[in-house]
Amino acid sequence: MKRNILILEDKEPHMRALSEIISELPDVEILKAYSIAEAYYMLSLHNIHIFLVDIILDTEVAGDVSGLEFVEDIRKNQKYEFTPVIFITALEDPKLFSYSQLHCMDYIEKPFDAATVKAALLRAMKFPIKDGAERNIYFRKDGIIYSVKLGDIMYIENRKTTVVIHCVKDELEIPYKTIKKILEELDSPMFVQCSRYAVVNTNYIDNVDFTNRYVYLKGMEDPIEIGVVLRKRFKEILENG
Repeated sequence: MKRNILILEDKEPHMRALSEIISELPDVEILKAYSIAEAYYMLSLHNIHIFLVDIILDTEVAGDVSGLEFVEDIRKNQKYEFTPVIFITALEDPKLFSYSQLHCMDYIEKPFDAATVKAALLRAMKFPIKDGAERNIYFRKDGIIYSVKLGDIMYIENRKTTVVIHCVKDELEIPYKTIKKILEELDSPMFVQCSRYAVVNTNYIDNVDFTNRYVYLKGMEDPIEIGVVLRKRFKEILENG
């Protein structure tokens, strides 16, 4: 599977040098961001499998470490909590903070050595890509983190004060989250919102009664209601695969 490698580097010569080196590796897609704003835009369009991030993105700001701040922010997203990050640096010793707090995998120093860059990326490419049903999602409840395989979730029900995650063998109740937030965390086309209060895994749909607005899931007797407002969109998504 092709790996999306995002380079966050504000200097064109460095961006060009890194891109030329990385382009020699097999099965990679290079995504370029010259600013943090562009990096976030790339995140909205693509799944990133490896980050290359320059620690200093604004040389006009004394003590700038905005690259570190960017990584600190994406680490708050479950999706990128453990994604390989390789820092681009000219600093003497940024390791203390980066390794312990941000789980940095490696460093490449300026000026770039092609062999060193390739070696760091090849190590990062050994990390498995968990897209789709085999990927795990993490939920926090009462200070405990629960890991659930994405493909085991049949549907998610949003109640007044809680969210119930209905899995194949059991269910998990967690503190309330909006449907929008739930879909962002799932980050998978398998899951589709069918009402204001429910998200279903399309892999478990047995049949759909659009006239009476019900969706039936495999192994479940009780149907899930389809919202009036969402019925048309829900039907279009299913018909378009």
